[in-house]
Amino acid sequence: MSQAFTPHAISCNNGLTVTVLPYGARVQSIKLYGQELTLSQADPQFYLSDSAALGASVGRYANRIAGACYTDSMGRQHQLSASQPPHCLHGGVEGFAQRAWTVLEHSANSLLLELISPAGDQGFPGTLTVRQRLQVLDSTDCQGRPGGELQLSFTASTDAETVVNLTNHCYFNLAPQQTVEALAAHQLELIAEQYLAVDERGIPLPDAVRCVAGNEFDFRQAKAVGPWCRQSADLPHGLDHCFVAQSSTETLPLQARLSHGSGAAQRTLELRSTQPGVQVYVSTYLGAPFAPYQGICLEAQNFPDAPNRPDFPSAVLRPGELYQQQIFYRFS
Repeated sequence: MSQAFTPHAISCNNGLTVTVLPYGARVQSIKLYGQELTLSQADPQFYLSDSAALGASVGRYANRIAGACYTDSMGRQHQLSASQPPHCLHGGVEGFAQRAWTVLEHSANSLLLELISPAGDQGFPGTLTVRQRLQVLDSTDCQGRPGGELQLSFTASTDAETVVNLTNHCYFNLAPQQTVEALAAHQLELIAEQYLAVDERGIPLPDAVRCVAGNEFDFRQAKAVGPWCRQSADLPHGLDHCFVAQSSTETLPLQARLSHGSGAAQRTLELRSTQPGVQVYVSTYLGAPFAPYQGICLEAQNFPDAPNRPDFPSAVLRPGELYQQQIFYRFS
Protein backbone atom coordinates (compact mmCIF):
# COMPACT_ATOMS: atom_id res chain seq x y z
CA MET A 1 0.00 0.00 0.00
CA SER A 2 2.94 2.37 0.60
CA GLN A 3 3.59 2.50 -3.16
CA ALA A 4 0.03 3.72 -3.62
CA PHE A 5 0.98 6.91 -1.75
CA THR A 6 4.20 7.55 -3.65
CA PRO A 7 3.81 10.75 -5.72
CA HIS A 8 4.58 10.41 -9.42
CA ALA A 9 5.37 13.70 -11.19
CA ILE A 10 4.95 14.35 -14.92
CA SER A 11 5.68 17.65 -16.65
CA CYS A 12 6.23 19.54 -19.92
CA ASN A 13 8.57 22.30 -21.05
CA ASN A 14 5.92 25.05 -20.77
CA GLY A 15 5.79 24.94 -16.99
CA LEU A 16 2.95 22.50 -16.24
CA THR A 17 3.73 19.89 -13.57
CA VAL A 18 1.19 17.30 -12.46
CA THR A 19 1.62 15.01 -9.46
CA VAL A 20 -0.35 11.76 -9.34
CA LEU A 21 -0.93 9.26 -6.53
CA PRO A 22 -1.68 5.65 -7.49
CA TYR A 23 -4.17 5.60 -4.60
CA GLY A 24 -7.41 6.41 -6.37
CA ALA A 25 -5.39 7.38 -9.48
CA ARG A 26 -5.55 10.85 -7.94
CA VAL A 27 -4.32 14.05 -9.47
CA GLN A 28 -2.79 15.38 -6.26
CA SER A 29 -1.42 18.61 -7.69
CA ILE A 30 -1.49 20.69 -10.89
CA LYS A 31 0.99 23.55 -11.04
CA LEU A 32 1.52 26.01 -13.86
CA TYR A 33 4.65 28.13 -13.45
CA GLY A 34 4.66 27.04 -9.80
CA GLN A 35 1.08 28.13 -9.05
CA GLU A 36 -1.30 25.47 -7.72
CA LEU A 37 -4.50 25.19 -9.78
CA THR A 38 -6.40 22.42 -7.97
CA LEU A 39 -7.20 21.94 -4.29
CA SER A 40 -4.35 19.85 -2.97
CA GLN A 41 -2.82 18.41 0.19
CA ALA A 42 0.92 17.78 0.43
CA ASP A 43 0.59 14.76 2.74
CA PRO A 44 -0.40 11.75 0.60
CA GLN A 45 -1.87 10.03 3.67
CA PHE A 46 -4.57 12.72 3.77
CA TYR A 47 -6.29 11.03 0.84
CA LEU A 48 -6.75 7.80 2.77
CA SER A 49 -9.58 9.44 4.76
CA ASP A 50 -10.77 11.83 2.05
CA SER A 51 -14.51 11.43 1.36
CA ALA A 52 -14.76 14.12 -1.34
CA ALA A 53 -12.94 12.20 -4.10
CA LEU A 54 -10.38 14.99 -4.25
CA GLY A 55 -8.62 14.67 -7.61
CA ALA A 56 -9.64 11.01 -7.86
CA SER A 57 -10.51 8.84 -10.83
CA VAL A 58 -14.06 7.81 -9.93
CA GLY A 59 -15.82 4.64 -11.08
CA ARG A 60 -16.96 2.01 -11.85
CA TYR A 61 -19.79 4.49 -12.46
CA ALA A 62 -19.19 8.19 -11.87
CA ASN A 63 -22.16 10.21 -10.58
CA ARG A 64 -25.44 8.63 -9.44
CA ILE A 65 -27.41 5.49 -10.20
CA ALA A 66 -30.93 5.79 -8.81
CA GLY A 67 -31.90 3.37 -6.06
CA ALA A 68 -28.42 1.83 -6.27
CA CYS A 69 -29.70 -0.71 -8.79
CA TYR A 70 -30.25 -1.26 -12.50
CA THR A 71 -31.51 -4.01 -14.79
CA ASP A 72 -29.27 -5.31 -17.57
CA SER A 73 -30.21 -6.34 -21.11
CA MET A 74 -30.95 -9.90 -19.94
CA GLY A 75 -33.46 -8.67 -17.37
CA ARG A 76 -31.18 -9.32 -14.40
CA GLN A 77 -31.27 -6.74 -11.63
CA HIS A 78 -28.00 -5.69 -10.02
CA GLN A 79 -28.06 -4.23 -6.51
CA LEU A 80 -25.18 -1.83 -5.99
CA SER A 81 -23.43 -0.22 -3.05
CA ALA A 82 -25.60 2.68 -1.81
CA SER A 83 -22.82 5.17 -1.14
CA GLN A 84 -25.30 8.06 -1.06
CA PRO A 85 -28.40 6.28 0.29
CA PRO A 86 -30.60 5.25 -1.35
CA HIS A 87 -28.48 5.89 -4.45
CA CYS A 88 -25.08 4.73 -5.70
CA LEU A 89 -22.63 7.62 -6.09
CA HIS A 90 -19.24 7.34 -7.80
CA GLY A 91 -19.20 3.56 -7.89
CA GLY A 92 -20.07 2.74 -4.28
CA VAL A 93 -18.66 3.04 -0.78
CA GLU A 94 -15.38 1.49 -1.94
CA GLY A 95 -15.24 2.77 -5.51
CA PHE A 96 -12.17 3.30 -7.65
CA ALA A 97 -11.21 6.41 -5.65
CA GLN A 98 -10.43 4.11 -2.71
CA ARG A 99 -8.27 1.63 -4.64
CA ALA A 100 -4.56 1.25 -5.13
CA TRP A 101 -3.95 1.37 -8.88
CA THR A 102 -0.88 -0.35 -10.33
CA VAL A 103 1.80 1.73 -12.05
CA LEU A 104 2.66 0.08 -15.38
CA GLU A 105 4.79 2.86 -16.90
CA HIS A 106 6.26 6.18 -15.74
CA SER A 107 8.29 8.62 -17.82
CA ALA A 108 9.05 12.33 -17.64
CA ASN A 109 5.69 13.33 -19.12
CA SER A 110 3.50 10.19 -18.94
CA LEU A 111 2.06 7.75 -16.42
CA LEU A 112 0.11 4.56 -17.14
CA LEU A 113 -2.05 3.06 -14.38
CA GLU A 114 -4.15 -0.09 -14.20
CA LEU A 115 -6.95 -1.31 -11.96
CA ILE A 116 -8.68 -4.70 -12.08
CA SER A 117 -12.17 -4.60 -10.56
CA PRO A 118 -13.45 -8.15 -9.88
CA ALA A 119 -16.94 -9.38 -10.71
CA GLY A 120 -19.38 -8.32 -8.00
CA ASP A 121 -17.26 -5.35 -6.96
CA GLN A 122 -19.71 -2.92 -5.27
CA GLY A 123 -22.46 -5.02 -6.90
CA PHE A 124 -21.34 -4.47 -10.50
CA PRO A 125 -21.16 -7.56 -12.74
CA GLY A 126 -18.14 -8.60 -14.76
CA THR A 127 -14.42 -8.38 -14.12
CA LEU A 128 -13.41 -4.95 -15.42
CA THR A 129 -9.84 -4.14 -16.43
CA VAL A 130 -9.24 -0.38 -16.52
CA ARG A 131 -6.20 1.49 -17.77
CA GLN A 132 -5.62 5.21 -17.56
CA ARG A 133 -2.80 7.12 -19.19
CA LEU A 134 -2.03 10.59 -17.86
CA GLN A 135 0.19 12.66 -20.12
CA VAL A 136 1.39 16.27 -19.99
CA LEU A 137 2.17 18.13 -23.21
CA ASP A 138 3.04 21.68 -24.25
CA SER A 139 0.05 23.59 -25.63
CA THR A 140 -1.38 26.99 -26.49
CA ASP A 141 -4.86 28.22 -25.66
CA CYS A 142 -7.41 29.76 -28.05
CA GLN A 143 -5.71 33.14 -27.58
CA GLY A 144 -2.30 31.75 -28.49
CA ARG A 145 -0.92 31.85 -24.95
CA PRO A 146 1.55 29.07 -24.06
CA GLY A 147 0.83 26.56 -21.33
CA GLY A 148 0.40 22.85 -20.81
CA GLU A 149 -2.27 20.22 -21.28
CA LEU A 150 -3.07 17.29 -19.00
CA GLN A 151 -4.47 14.48 -21.15
CA LEU A 152 -6.41 11.66 -19.50
CA SER A 153 -7.10 8.59 -21.64
CA PHE A 154 -9.30 5.81 -20.20
CA THR A 155 -9.79 2.31 -21.60
CA ALA A 156 -11.72 -0.60 -20.09
CA SER A 157 -12.68 -4.16 -21.03
CA THR A 158 -14.94 -6.70 -19.34
CA ASP A 159 -15.67 -10.43 -19.35
CA ALA A 160 -19.42 -9.93 -18.78
CA GLU A 161 -21.94 -7.21 -19.58
CA THR A 162 -21.59 -4.28 -17.17
CA VAL A 163 -21.88 -0.49 -17.05
CA VAL A 164 -18.96 1.94 -17.03
CA ASN A 165 -18.57 5.70 -16.58
CA LEU A 166 -15.13 7.03 -15.67
CA THR A 167 -14.01 10.59 -14.98
CA ASN A 168 -11.66 12.73 -12.93
CA HIS A 169 -12.81 14.65 -9.86
CA CYS A 170 -10.36 17.55 -9.45
CA TYR A 171 -11.58 20.64 -7.57
CA PHE A 172 -10.22 23.57 -9.55
CA ASN A 173 -9.39 27.00 -8.16
CA LEU A 174 -7.18 29.02 -10.49
CA ALA A 175 -6.53 31.94 -8.14
CA PRO A 176 -3.15 32.56 -6.46
CA GLN A 177 -4.96 32.45 -3.11
CA GLN A 178 -7.46 29.61 -3.41
CA THR A 179 -10.19 31.13 -1.26
CA VAL A 180 -13.98 30.85 -1.40
CA GLU A 181 -14.14 34.49 -2.47
CA ALA A 182 -11.66 33.84 -5.26
CA LEU A 183 -13.72 30.95 -6.64
CA ALA A 184 -16.81 33.17 -6.69
CA ALA A 185 -14.93 35.56 -9.00
CA HIS A 186 -14.09 32.86 -11.55
CA GLN A 187 -15.73 33.16 -14.96
CA LEU A 188 -17.33 29.98 -16.35
CA GLU A 189 -18.35 29.31 -19.94
CA LEU A 190 -20.10 26.09 -20.98
CA ILE A 191 -20.52 25.13 -24.60
CA ALA A 192 -23.91 23.56 -23.97
CA GLU A 193 -27.42 24.36 -25.14
CA GLN A 194 -29.06 21.79 -22.84
CA TYR A 195 -28.75 20.57 -19.26
CA LEU A 196 -30.31 17.81 -17.15
CA ALA A 197 -32.91 18.89 -14.59
CA VAL A 198 -32.71 16.79 -11.41
CA ASP A 199 -34.72 16.09 -8.27
CA GLU A 200 -33.65 17.07 -4.75
CA ARG A 201 -31.30 14.06 -4.58
CA GLY A 202 -29.57 14.74 -7.90
CA ILE A 203 -31.41 12.12 -9.98
CA PRO A 204 -32.49 13.26 -13.46
CA LEU A 205 -36.21 13.93 -13.83
CA PRO A 206 -38.33 12.07 -16.41
CA ASP A 207 -38.20 15.15 -18.66
CA ALA A 208 -34.61 15.89 -17.71
CA VAL A 209 -33.19 17.31 -20.95
CA ARG A 210 -34.02 21.02 -21.04
CA CYS A 211 -32.79 24.05 -22.95
CA VAL A 212 -30.53 26.50 -21.15
CA ALA A 213 -31.89 29.42 -23.18
CA GLY A 214 -33.85 31.91 -21.11
CA ASN A 215 -32.90 30.59 -17.68
CA GLU A 216 -30.04 30.80 -15.21
CA PHE A 217 -28.41 27.59 -16.51
CA ASP A 218 -27.29 29.46 -19.62
CA PHE A 219 -23.48 29.66 -19.51
CA ARG A 220 -22.98 30.05 -23.26
CA GLN A 221 -21.54 33.45 -22.41
CA ALA A 222 -19.02 33.41 -19.57
CA LYS A 223 -20.37 34.55 -16.21
CA ALA A 224 -19.31 34.59 -12.57
CA VAL A 225 -19.47 31.39 -10.54
CA GLY A 226 -20.39 33.27 -7.35
CA PRO A 227 -24.21 33.37 -7.71
CA TRP A 228 -24.23 29.57 -7.92
CA CYS A 229 -22.35 29.09 -4.66
CA ARG A 230 -25.50 28.74 -2.56
CA GLN A 231 -28.19 26.33 -1.49
CA SER A 232 -31.83 27.24 -2.10
CA ALA A 233 -35.17 25.65 -2.90
CA ASP A 234 -34.32 25.53 -6.59
CA LEU A 235 -30.67 24.57 -5.96
CA PRO A 236 -30.71 22.20 -2.96
CA HIS A 237 -27.10 21.16 -3.68
CA GLY A 238 -25.94 24.37 -5.30
CA LEU A 239 -24.81 23.93 -8.87
CA ASP A 240 -24.44 20.15 -9.30
CA HIS A 241 -25.84 19.51 -12.78
CA CYS A 242 -24.89 17.75 -15.98
CA PHE A 243 -24.64 19.91 -19.09
CA VAL A 244 -25.14 18.20 -22.44
CA ALA A 245 -22.20 18.47 -24.82
CA GLN A 246 -23.05 19.99 -28.19
CA SER A 247 -22.65 17.81 -31.25
CA SER A 248 -19.41 18.54 -33.06
CA THR A 249 -17.30 17.28 -35.91
CA GLU A 250 -14.23 17.57 -33.68
CA THR A 251 -12.92 14.46 -31.95
CA LEU A 252 -12.41 16.35 -28.70
CA PRO A 253 -14.59 19.47 -28.82
CA LEU A 254 -14.26 22.33 -26.38
CA GLN A 255 -16.87 21.82 -23.64
CA ALA A 256 -16.00 24.33 -20.92
CA ARG A 257 -13.74 27.27 -20.17
CA LEU A 258 -12.90 28.51 -16.67
CA SER A 259 -10.81 31.61 -15.96
CA HIS A 260 -9.67 33.87 -13.14
CA GLY A 261 -7.92 37.24 -13.21
CA SER A 262 -6.92 39.37 -16.16
CA GLY A 263 -3.89 40.33 -18.21
CA ALA A 264 -0.65 38.58 -17.40
CA ALA A 265 -2.14 37.28 -14.13
CA GLN A 266 -5.04 35.49 -15.83
CA ARG A 267 -5.22 31.73 -15.51
CA THR A 268 -7.48 29.75 -17.85
CA LEU A 269 -8.62 26.14 -18.04
CA GLU A 270 -10.15 24.74 -21.23
CA LEU A 271 -11.87 21.35 -21.05
CA ARG A 272 -12.15 19.10 -24.08
CA SER A 273 -13.44 15.55 -24.06
CA THR A 274 -15.14 12.71 -25.93
CA GLN A 275 -17.82 12.44 -23.22
CA PRO A 276 -21.48 13.38 -23.83
CA GLY A 277 -21.80 15.56 -20.74
CA VAL A 278 -20.02 17.68 -18.15
CA GLN A 279 -21.12 17.57 -14.52
CA VAL A 280 -20.46 20.96 -12.93
CA TYR A 281 -20.24 20.88 -9.12
CA VAL A 282 -19.39 23.89 -6.94
CA SER A 283 -18.23 21.78 -3.94
CA THR A 284 -21.25 22.49 -1.74
CA TYR A 285 -20.31 19.68 0.66
CA LEU A 286 -16.53 20.04 0.68
CA GLY A 287 -15.14 19.61 4.19
CA ALA A 288 -12.04 20.46 6.23
CA PRO A 289 -9.31 21.42 5.63
CA PHE A 290 -11.18 23.03 2.74
CA ALA A 291 -14.50 24.86 2.76
CA PRO A 292 -17.70 24.59 0.73
CA TYR A 293 -17.54 26.57 -2.53
CA GLN A 294 -13.74 26.66 -2.52
CA GLY A 295 -13.34 24.60 -5.69
CA ILE A 296 -15.28 23.70 -8.82
CA CYS A 297 -15.39 20.29 -10.48
CA LEU A 298 -15.76 19.97 -14.25
CA GLU A 299 -16.43 16.26 -14.63
CA ALA A 300 -16.59 15.13 -18.27
CA GLN A 301 -18.70 11.98 -18.16
CA ASN A 302 -21.79 10.10 -19.29
CA PHE A 303 -25.19 11.20 -17.94
CA PRO A 304 -26.14 10.35 -14.34
CA ASP A 305 -28.43 7.31 -14.02
CA ALA A 306 -27.88 6.31 -17.67
CA PRO A 307 -28.09 2.56 -16.76
CA ASN A 308 -31.76 3.16 -15.88
CA ARG A 309 -32.50 5.56 -18.73
CA PRO A 310 -32.77 4.12 -22.26
CA ASP A 311 -33.23 7.70 -23.51
CA PHE A 312 -29.69 8.60 -22.35
CA PRO A 313 -26.39 7.62 -24.03
CA SER A 314 -25.68 3.98 -23.29
CA ALA A 315 -23.22 3.13 -20.50
CA VAL A 316 -23.22 -0.60 -21.31
CA LEU A 317 -19.94 -2.39 -21.98
CA ARG A 318 -19.96 -5.98 -23.28
CA PRO A 319 -17.24 -8.61 -23.71
CA GLY A 320 -15.20 -7.96 -26.83
CA GLU A 321 -15.88 -4.21 -26.70
CA LEU A 322 -13.41 -1.55 -25.57
CA TYR A 323 -14.48 1.44 -23.50
CA GLN A 324 -12.47 4.49 -24.64
CA GLN A 325 -12.82 8.06 -23.40
CA GLN A 326 -10.49 11.03 -23.32
CA ILE A 327 -10.50 14.16 -21.15
CA PHE A 328 -8.05 16.99 -21.86
CA TYR A 329 -7.44 19.90 -19.47
CA ARG A 330 -5.54 22.76 -21.12
CA PHE A 331 -4.02 25.35 -18.77
CA SER A 332 -2.60 28.75 -19.69
